[in-house]
Order: sequence, then C-alpha cells, then structure tokens
Amino acid sequence: MNTINKRRSFLGLVGAWAWACHPTLNAQTLCPKPVGRPVLVLRTSRSATAPCDLQALDQMPQKTLETQLPPSLGLRGRHRWSGVPLSHIAGLLGAGPDAEVQLIALNNYAVSVPMRDLRRYDPVLASRRDGKPLSVRDKGPLILIYPFDQHPELDAQDYLNRSIWQVHEIRVNP
Repeated sequence: MNTINKRRSFLGLVGAWAWACHPTLNAQTLCPKPVGRPVLVLRTSRSATAPCDLQALDQMPQKTLETQLPPSLGLRGRHRWSGVPLSHIAGLLGAGPDAEVQLIALNNYAVSVPMRDLRRYDPVLASRRDGKPLSVRDKGPLILIYPFDQHPELDAQDYLNRSIWQVHEIRVNP
C-alpha cells in the first residue's frame, strides 16, 4: 500500500471515529431540529441528545393499533392509537438485540422495555388517539401502547407497568 492510500485509510478511520463520537452529529441523525415545541428527547448511549417535536415524529414510520386497554390504565373503550413503533426509535438509538429501552415520563417515572418485547409485540409510541393528538391531560403527548387485544398474555402486571404515559425521554441501556 502506498503512502497516499495509507493516509486516506487513516483519515477515513479518523473521520468515522469522529462521527461516531461527536454528540452533535449523532443527535442530528436522530431528529431534525424541532420547528414546534419538543415533546420527546432521544438520548444515545454516548449521551448525545436530540429533541423531537410532533412534526419530526410524524416523519418517522407510523403504525396504528386498534385495541381496548385494560381498565387499570384508565382509558375506557376501544381506540385507534397511532404513532412510531418503539422498535424504530430503538434502532435509531443503536439498540442491540439484548438491550433495554428506557422510557421516562414527565413525573420521572421510568420503565425499561426489553428488546424481546419489541420483537414479539411491536408496541407503538402513540401520539394520537382516534386521530387526535394526545394532550398531557389525556396521558400524552406520548404513551406506549401494546396490542392488548391480540395477545391475552399482555394482561399482566409487567406489561401494564410498561404502558407508560406522558413519555418525554427515551434512551437505550446496552
């Protein structure tokens, strides 16, 4: 390998390392700069943060679940919940197959969702119920919704506890 090619290889490695370690660059790849009021902060394992508004979340892949939540969650009736699959956000944050995704609510209540839940149930970080944005009063602006109707085993305390509302931050624990 000649000197020029060695130098290019070295500079390529340095560039890749700088990109991976630079928090601003990683944050910009998570969410575009918010235009509206940020409703969610995404945090990488390298402590890069990216505030996201509803417009940015709406640009991500969307999924709708129609389900009736267990009565203990306090939202009666059958509803259409739409938002971003949590698996998509976990992927943006670089979650590995055995990682846990931590969701933190406005009151600092936190839950850890194992990646096996994302693979098996594909829960949605919903921003809308029946097509309308969720307000803080209605457990919004973001709530994690599991497909309770499709999987009877989800009617267990672990999954009820993971159905966190008023989510404002997501991070990955390797």
